[in-house]
Amino acid sequence: MSRTRTYLPLALLLLGLLAAGDAPAQCILANPSFEMLDDGTPVFSGWNQFGPVAAVTPAAHGARAARASGPNTGGWDVSGYWQQMDSAPGARWSASVYVKHPAARPLTGQSQAILNIEWRNGAGDLISYESFALADAATPTDVFKKVAVTSQPAPAGTVKARLVLGVLQAPTDPVPDVVFDQATFDDLTPPTLDDIQWSDFPGGRALAFGGRTWRVKGPGYYGPGPSLFCDTAECAWVDAADRLHLTVQKIGASWYSTEVALEDALGYGDYIFTTRGRLDALHPNVVFGLYVWQYGPCYDSAYLWWNPYNEFDIEFSRWNNPANPIGQFVAQPYDYPGNISRFDATFAEDEVTSHAFRWLPGRVECRSWRGGPLDEATSVRIHSWTYTGPHIPRPEQPRVHLNLWQVNGPPSSRQEVVIDEFLFVPACGDPLCVVDVPAAAPAAPATRLAAARPNPFAGRTAIRYALAAGGEARLEIYDVAGRRVRTLVAGVRPAGTHEVEWDGRDDAGRRVAAGVYRCRLRAEGTAESRPIIVLR
Repeated sequence: MSRTRTYLPLALLLLGLLAAGDAPAQCILANPSFEMLDDGTPVFSGWNQFGPVAAVTPAAHGARAARASGPNTGGWDVSGYWQQMDSAPGARWSASVYVKHPAARPLTGQSQAILNIEWRNGAGDLISYESFALADAATPTDVFKKVAVTSQPAPAGTVKARLVLGVLQAPTDPVPDVVFDQATFDDLTPPTLDDIQWSDFPGGRALAFGGRTWRVKGPGYYGPGPSLFCDTAECAWVDAADRLHLTVQKIGASWYSTEVALEDALGYGDYIFTTRGRLDALHPNVVFGLYVWQYGPCYDSAYLWWNPYNEFDIEFSRWNNPANPIGQFVAQPYDYPGNISRFDATFAEDEVTSHAFRWLPGRVECRSWRGGPLDEATSVRIHSWTYTGPHIPRPEQPRVHLNLWQVNGPPSSRQEVVIDEFLFVPACGDPLCVVDVPAAAPAAPATRLAAARPNPFAGRTAIRYALAAGGEARLEIYDVAGRRVRTLVAGVRPAGTHEVEWDGRDDAGRRVAAGVYRCRLRAEGTAESRPIIVLR
């Protein structure tokens, strides 16, 4: 990838083609993965396009990508797509896109795939531009690669920044094709997109749960709802057994909701949430959400048609009507045809159930089952649904959010949910993860220590663990001082899921004292531990 300002023929061409008319600017890139077409036409919604273009498959993300073909006019010429955003002098912009050229019509000679960032004034006239070569004849064919660039500061007079994705065809080269997918275009002026993710979390409180760090929303009025959010330990906490508790409750004269968000954006993979108790008994005015979401540089309901905030939900609520089913899997916008799958279920007191979505580039596989995260293969399935529509989240910055909030008024009594575990299994080792897996292929087991059940316990507890590959494994119990109390597993074990029992005794057969202990799994060069509470 290179930057250049020397394409005089291209500069003249862009001046002639792209400055002839103006377009309203905006604050967020529309339809960035080219999934949405205007009324079934080959025009990509939200994009301006010029020259021979088309929707094609396969895509880096979703069901379709955007192809630009050389115009073949006999001179230097370009085809492609553009959008423009509100900007200001001095602003720097970051842009990225997945790009490939097919072996059937590759880039040859001097032809290139290009990304331009143009600076324009209030009348829409071009002030200057920066051009980046994304691919050329030397670039391997038929393989998507992600290219990211950062602009220089916008010049004086800039009102709009325009992103242009195109194929530049040289005069004597044969017609090339270039395919684009999953673009981003972000203003780096503070507050940046990174900063914006935490605007609703001013209190600064964080919780450690499941081996990860979660920030607590509030205090203050925020969406969803909007609700008044509480960030204190009275409202959201992690107990001694490493379980997360969220509440809706009345404190003084006000009702408060709760939410936590994972600090890290995890990307494609399997998101498994294990809960405890009667989710079906939640008050109809309360929503329990387990989902991914990304704050954008602005919020406008007019933008929701392409899922700009990369949201996908598992939700438990009757939405103010006690007759409604309790559960749903949802791609946003929820009211787009085929974006929601509802289900009803009943749960027992203290029952452990798991609810998951496996987020892949081309689909989202949703499942709910009875039991913990390692029980899926042998468990009773509650509901499943595979989503392949146009609103699959893009792996930009969506993070896991867990919340319990009020819809159209408070409940009649205090509400509480308990999340036993959160497990994430990456979809693949490549951070780009543009190669999908066959729909029938089961997820490879990850090395994982599950929560003991029951926990707390007085007699015996079962401890399940999974090994991604066979090899040496140790499963041991330690007291709070770090002393080893009991060795449960020591030796070579095959890949797969295993279960052992601990009877609350040490290696000498003596009953251990009541209190908190740590169960630690060591295998494949990694270690994981979980708390176990012994009662007497």
